[in-house]
Amino acid sequence: MEALQVQMFGGFAMRYEGKPVLLNKMESSKAVRLLQMLFLAGPKGIAKNEIIDSLYGWDEQMDAVSRNRNLNNVIYRLKGILSSVGLPKGTYVEITDGICRWNDLVPVETDVSRFEEIVKRAKNCISGG
Repeated sequence: MEALQVQMFGGFAMRYEGKPVLLNKMESSKAVRLLQMLFLAGPKGIAKNEIIDSLYGWDEQMDAVSRNRNLNNVIYRLKGILSSVGLPKGTYVEITDGICRWNDLVPVETDVSRFEEIVKRAKNCISGG
């Protein structure tokens, strides 16, 4: 399966099967932010509580159940958004032991991960490893 190409440096953009993936950022800003956090976290994932804090901040009036429900709603909306822009239907966010990850239904290649790999190889060359 072809990978979803994600640009995060200098702006956020995605391409799938050679075509731009256009997201309406006004309608889905929390969903887009969730997507960006998942892509940056990579396979190790990101703690669900960290996502909730980032998306909703700290609000003493919003209890943990409401915050959790809100995140589940964003994940559900994200699933619909991704299907509507041409990605295969499926569940893209998996949550295991409080850690959220992109589930690789569609593989992802980010410019961030390519950059990190280049830096790692350069460090190995410098250190002689």
